[in-house]
Amino acid sequence: MSAVELRNLKKSFGRVEVVQGVNLTVRQGEFLALVGPSGCGKSTLLRMIAGLEAATSGEIEFDGKVVNSLDPKQRNIAMVFQNYALYPHMTVRENMSLNLRLSGVARADIEKRVNDAAQLLQIDGIMDRRPSQLSGGQRQRVAMGRAIVRNPGVFLFDEPLSNLDAKLRVLMRAEIKALHQKVRTTSIYVTHDQIEAMTLADRIAVLNGGKIEQIGTPIELYSNPANRFVAGFIGSPAMNFLAGKVVNGKAVVPQSADALPQVPVADLPEGTAVEIGLRPEHITLTEEAGLPAVVSQVDQTGSQTHLVVDVFGQAVTVVLEGMVMLEPGDTVRITAKPEDIYLFTASDGKAVRARPEPRIREKRA
Repeated sequence: MSAVELRNLKKSFGRVEVVQGVNLTVRQGEFLALVGPSGCGKSTLLRMIAGLEAATSGEIEFDGKVVNSLDPKQRNIAMVFQNYALYPHMTVRENMSLNLRLSGVARADIEKRVNDAAQLLQIDGIMDRRPSQLSGGQRQRVAMGRAIVRNPGVFLFDEPLSNLDAKLRVLMRAEIKALHQKVRTTSIYVTHDQIEAMTLADRIAVLNGGKIEQIGTPIELYSNPANRFVAGFIGSPAMNFLAGKVVNGKAVVPQSADALPQVPVADLPEGTAVEIGLRPEHITLTEEAGLPAVVSQVDQTGSQTHLVVDVFGQAVTVVLEGMVMLEPGDTVRITAKPEDIYLFTASDGKAVRARPEPRIREKRA
């Protein structure tokens, strides 16, 4: 396995700079996800790592060696694509063994590698079928098997699950995670789905407009986002934001200054505009002091109740445990614990304070 380092990596198409000076280190054996909205540059970044796109400037290193001038086949990488990229006229076995045969690997070694990968991915019963005879999940396993048999230093995944239905995506996420735990190959995974990133990755790099906004573990990004963009991108449903300001050294909602627990912000001048962030799952209903809200939508999922409520003309999403019997038009009050309130400056979106690390439940004996 290889360590990957990007230093001031840039990519321009004409006058448009789509990757803007990215610096990133991926440790040996790490699973790192590149996540962000469409057009943020994550797939272009992956293609530069693979050698499918030439960098405009900057360096790409594998284990301390600059590989900018190397062809993809010289970089010891294997890539799993969104559309599987399987040859339709070849069987599963032929698809998985093709690169090894072209590289002149001995027949006995090819057979062992292909059989081992097939057993690992539980596709040994479909080796004589062609892609048209396979389900989407089976095609994805074959694509991963073709990558595994090469024993690469780095796995590159370019949104590999986006063509699958929701139930199969969940299943394949679990399989990819289990696969990485077994082979421990350095992996870089591109996705626009932050749930995929959080369930799969050791660390996540959040991209926006060709730049990395923040890098950290899933818990770090969820608990202490560096700015409003990361806070709004990580977490599902997305974080709510309410306009606030600093009054007497505390952040408040101007229309109802005492409705939420007041968070001290001594470093900000009086009257500074802030945005108050509330995650839907941290909001609770209260019969005491709280923000007045009118229910506009109720969605029952069985284990949870999802509400959309109107707070001073702004839609706020609330996730409550269990089945809460409310109807559109009902009036409620909402609140959150002080430690669950996020603050960002309205001018540049930067986080105002670092929140304490979340309490982790101890393992049962």
